[in-house]
Amino acid sequence: MNEKGSKCIGVCKADRHGRITKLQREFWGQGWIFKDWNAFQKHRDSPCYVPELSDIVYTGNDFMDLCDRQEEIAACLFCEVDCQSPTALRHEWEINREVCTCDQCGKMFLSYDVHQCPHCGCSITE
Repeated sequence: MNEKGSKCIGVCKADRHGRITKLQREFWGQGWIFKDWNAFQKHRDSPCYVPELSDIVYTGNDFMDLCDRQEEIAACLFCEVDCQSPTALRHEWEINREVCTCDQCGKMFLSYDVHQCPHCGCSITE
């Protein structure tokens, strides 16, 4: 939910191939975007995000794929993205070591103030 209490910022309609048929961005966070919390949470195949400088439509399933199908990480990524592409934000997280992929089990996890992989218990190397 955004600070206005709404579950949707702007309007986006896309055809079955993901091509935008209608797009109205609104200002939120740091830019002009479309963002729909309900679509992300309940309608994973529907448009839920369009960044400021792109006409790429992201669905909840796209966020899940970017986060190795891990709900908690995908939800964090969706909540924090505010003008950039989700791929760019995830890359920023990797650079800042806010998210890591375990060398042992290969699973991604939120790594802020974490010293062991929550999936397999392997120690995190710096």
